[in-house]
Amino acid sequence: MLLLVLIQIVNYADKSVAGLTAHDFIAQLKLTQSQYALIASSFFSLYAVTGLLIAFTVAHRVRPRILLAMLLAAWSLLQLPIVIAASLPVLLMCRTALGMAEGAGTPTSINVCHEWFLDRDRNMPTAMIGFGSLAGSLLAAPALSIVIEHFGWQSAFLACGLAGLVMLVIWLTVSSDGPGLAVRPRDPAPLKHVGGVVTGRDLWTDQTVIGVVVAGLCAYWVIGFSVAWLAPFVRESLGFSVQKTGWVLSLSYLVQALLLLSISYGSQRMLKMGASSRAARGQVIALCLAGSAVFYAVAGVVPQPAYRVAALTFAVGLVSPVFSLGPSMLSEIAPVAERNRLMSIVIAAITVSAVFAPLLTGALLQARGWPSALLGNVPVLLIGAILSWAMLHPERTRQKFERLTIDRSPAVGALGQTGTHEC
Repeated sequence: MLLLVLIQIVNYADKSVAGLTAHDFIAQLKLTQSQYALIASSFFSLYAVTGLLIAFTVAHRVRPRILLAMLLAAWSLLQLPIVIAASLPVLLMCRTALGMAEGAGTPTSINVCHEWFLDRDRNMPTAMIGFGSLAGSLLAAPALSIVIEHFGWQSAFLACGLAGLVMLVIWLTVSSDGPGLAVRPRDPAPLKHVGGVVTGRDLWTDQTVIGVVVAGLCAYWVIGFSVAWLAPFVRESLGFSVQKTGWVLSLSYLVQALLLLSISYGSQRMLKMGASSRAARGQVIALCLAGSAVFYAVAGVVPQPAYRVAALTFAVGLVSPVFSLGPSMLSEIAPVAERNRLMSIVIAAITVSAVFAPLLTGALLQARGWPSALLGNVPVLLIGAILSWAMLHPERTRQKFERLTIDRSPAVGALGQTGTHEC
């Protein structure tokens, strides 16, 4: 578990390094705000491609521990061209390629994690992976800010690459597969059957699965905004140096981490006390999205810079539990043989929204300033909250899949009670 947290720290340091260095490379390369928004969005432009490719081809057959090692190697190497020859085309190319390499990182880490825990105990371990993401940002902000101030902005990319190589060596040396490994052998038609009797169509038309995707899209919209614009917003609003901005961001990430862990723990306690998964996971997700919308609205209307930064901290932090409760819900309802693939597909798909969030923010910022740029996030989150409340019914989904298993059982069909359904 500790190794997975450390890998997520590296993963999110890689994500946040562009935001931390933005002020410096915009000045050195003479970029506009729109060009920076393009760089920020490029990271997520093909983010889902590798995740989906891995999900459809190898996620259900190759041990996630091995996949994670391959991804770590790619993360590290893709930092180097920026160190050697920085330019707008190189930044665009490397951030796009890095996004592709990191697109499968979080779902693969979650798949490794879920091999070691039962359903009712997965909230907090999954939250710890999310904590690693926030810790990466929390530690990266002051550490990379010091590196930038003393050695230049390109050295921050070098530091991220070296950290990834160190983690790769450690991972290859000490990691192992868990007892709940969800990998099945090769078959001639991998997409035809899901768990033998529950089809792919059953899964992808289920409202709980769709609800998790909707909630994830809205939450990842906030991640796209945060990765691209949180550091520039804090620095511009408060007028701080890069190092002071790093410390403010660290405090912000600490608050976000506390929200993630406390809400995920509360949800897990609700489950152990007998609450339904709909209440403990689904409705909590909806309330988190609604709360984020409220704080975005506050950040957009209050005039005091410090209050705006505080409100934005809570707006970003409140979506974090979506990334622990949503995947836990997917593992709860998915047939074991398809759990890794379902997880990889959903988490890859939801990242698409992060492509558009930086672009919309950049356009609104350039046209109307920060208040409009912040308020532009509110409708997205409110729609996500309403749909999540209406659609997330994991118990109903489990019961439906159990009925399908019985109805489509060959033994039942042989007795003439029901026929075997075609997939």
